[in-house]
Amino acid sequence: MRILSLDISKTAGFACYDSDRHISAIKCDVLEFPEKATIEYCADQMGNKVKALIREFKPDFVVVETALKMSPGGTKATIVSCMLHGAVLATVGNFSIPWGTIAPSTWRSIFFAQGFKPAFKIVKLKKPDKLGRTEKKEYLWKEAVVAQCELDGIKLPSRKTVSHNAAEAAAIAICWHKSEIHAGRYRPAFQGFLERRNSRAVPSAYADLFTGASA
Repeated sequence: MRILSLDISKTAGFACYDSDRHISAIKCDVLEFPEKATIEYCADQMGNKVKALIREFKPDFVVVETALKMSPGGTKATIVSCMLHGAVLATVGNFSIPWGTIAPSTWRSIFFAQGFKPAFKIVKLKKPDKLGRTEKKEYLWKEAVVAQCELDGIKLPSRKTVSHNAAEAAAIAICWHKSEIHAGRYRPAFQGFLERRNSRAVPSAYADLFTGASA
């Protein structure tokens, strides 16, 4: 089974995972857009880029990280996220490929060891929050997912500034079985994918990864 995953942003990570092969065989990279391009242009080009990925990898299933409904980056970041997600999902739907979404908290709980917490740094706030705090912890999830992918032998882009986007896409692809299906027409196919997954013995190389994870 071939899974195509995307961590959608203006530097979008993508990954293709053949579930019959070891996770080290995952192919991942990033989709980029001109720095000053309008979001409308980026949405248009996102559709074209995803179409090219579909034709290259011929996925059976597509999974994307859940869109930001309210971004810490403000209204503009939320609009950007939703427009790019819409472009991706419309394109995938036009190919009639089953798709689903997965929240960051969901894939992280599967991809990392149970109870895992990454390192963190202390960030000074521009102004006190509602509780009067002037600083907060910022967990370094991006660094953690890059480190885990490297440990698993997944080849990432050499540029450190974008490697985390590809790494997150790889993690999302691995955790596809916890996707939320939004369109009813895809539920029968998705259930078939789950049954196929559950009917196969988990290879020893995956044993630690899937311990405690159920479809």
